[in-house]
Amino acid sequence: MAHYVPFTGRMTRRSVLRGGFAVGAGLASAALIGCSSGPKKSVNDGAANTSAAPTKAVENTKEREGMPVVKGTPKKGGTFTMPVTETYVQHDAHTAVSNSEWSVIGERALELDEFSGKLRGNLVEAWEQPDKNTYIFKVRKGVKMHNRAPWNGREFDAADLAWNLNRIAGNTADAEKLPKANFQRSTTLEGMGKLEVVDKNTLKVSMSKTNSALLNGITEIRNIMMPKEIVEVGFKDPMKFGGMSPFMLTEYQEGTREVYSRTDNYYRPNEPYFDKFVQVAIPDRAAMLAAFVSKQVSVMSSPTAQEIKTIQAARQDALLYSYVGVNYQFIMFNFKHKPFADFRVRKALHLATDFEEVGNGYHGSGWGYMAALHQSFPEAWQDDKLKKLPGLSKETKAKDREEAAKMLAAAGFANGDKLEFEIMHKVKADNRENALRFQAQMAKLFPGIKIVIKAPETAVFDKAQAGKDFQSISNDSTMAPDAVLEAYARWHSTGSRNYGGFAEKDADALLDKMLGETDLKARESLLNDFQQKWFDAWMPHINFYATPTRHFIQPDIGGFDKVLGPWDSLRGITQKPGRIYNV
Repeated sequence: MAHYVPFTGRMTRRSVLRGGFAVGAGLASAALIGCSSGPKKSVNDGAANTSAAPTKAVENTKEREGMPVVKGTPKKGGTFTMPVTETYVQHDAHTAVSNSEWSVIGERALELDEFSGKLRGNLVEAWEQPDKNTYIFKVRKGVKMHNRAPWNGREFDAADLAWNLNRIAGNTADAEKLPKANFQRSTTLEGMGKLEVVDKNTLKVSMSKTNSALLNGITEIRNIMMPKEIVEVGFKDPMKFGGMSPFMLTEYQEGTREVYSRTDNYYRPNEPYFDKFVQVAIPDRAAMLAAFVSKQVSVMSSPTAQEIKTIQAARQDALLYSYVGVNYQFIMFNFKHKPFADFRVRKALHLATDFEEVGNGYHGSGWGYMAALHQSFPEAWQDDKLKKLPGLSKETKAKDREEAAKMLAAAGFANGDKLEFEIMHKVKADNRENALRFQAQMAKLFPGIKIVIKAPETAVFDKAQAGKDFQSISNDSTMAPDAVLEAYARWHSTGSRNYGGFAEKDADALLDKMLGETDLKARESLLNDFQQKWFDAWMPHINFYATPTRHFIQPDIGGFDKVLGPWDSLRGITQKPGRIYNV
């Protein structure tokens, strides 16, 4: 069983030094510890492309490239310690921009297989569709809430499911006196109409309009189920929360740590294995790396290319899980900022960007090219097309940059003069570095351009993004579990994640048609038309790249070959902690 130094407070460089591993300048020499002939292969460049519906078949083999398998009998007990840059700052799963405590203590109604992307049951164990606008959901029996008032171990039922779906759709916003825009995943349930609780374990959903992707929409990784009484309890004090996962929150120190303790009434037999799942705040990357190397934490996620080399030289036994996930990095334009209302400006910035330098700069390799949609969708444009497109092609980059200069001049910004804007990013290393590389490239090409980088605190960033109070954003996102849902949420004028305010009548008409199209071939054709117009006439984003997903795990912790995969959306650790174990 792994042994970890227990945390009693927030991690800093100094506290990690006391843990026995040098940081800062010492990292260079640390890379020499246990020297080997060279770093192991760290990037799964050939990661399979998968999707939710329809799917690209991926064999469910026991061992996959980039997925180490830890053999041995799972042991009960111990603590899994996960470093995070900060504790959760938003506590309502349905309105949080990203994660919340509910990612650990809640569960999803439906899930996607981590590798094939195929739909599978979870809290909902079975479903049927009598016609294209009617769904019958069967809620799993015996799923118990945490033993905390007011739930006291009661079962999750159809009334809970109905309440969650209704709230995710934003239908409770007025009653709760919240802006409808706060429910940022409402588009995933677009067209959902009447909800009828037939009995304790049966829910009937009648659609007000056809949504060919409703089932996939329910699987969105932030569409977490909560007990229906939670609004009355409130979201200010996480220690009052009670979910239905294998871990219950038992300690919360804002900005420092969160401790989740095992429960004994989880519906999956034998889970969880660990006694505790701990998230500890280590905002400094060097301190986080040092904590992993010295075995004070169980995992280190999203390592840079240099961090991979350092860890593999210092800890040859560390396990690296590596694959192309379903996150992507981008620059989002706000159309209220006048220069971005001009397509020529948006297109010129795309043509001028060296995407390979941006992707390689942070990750080294393993990232994927993108236009409108992530390559994991089978309907999305793939490498054979993407690498030949203007702006993305290495062979035509010089020509593309000449065209970019002409377009800026035609828009009134010759040489970048008078083109000024801010790029706001979250306090995340990849978002920051992408913004800085983009800024440096544009300044070199167009000396008159003025780009200011801003990094507000997470809560400030989230509020500004939701309120569309920004000029541009460098951020990353997890794509919706369906190509049409992703496009609709991002670029329909009413889309719940259309933070930049993009609005085109032709786009709306095409998106509405795609949403109601149930024939797969016709749907694919419409999606191709959409991608072509997105690239040729709209360009509402600059999509930098599809993000490589990487986790270093301590060598005696197993189960990650089952919970991590291209479709786990980086949430395999926090959403499925009951399925990992010591050996």
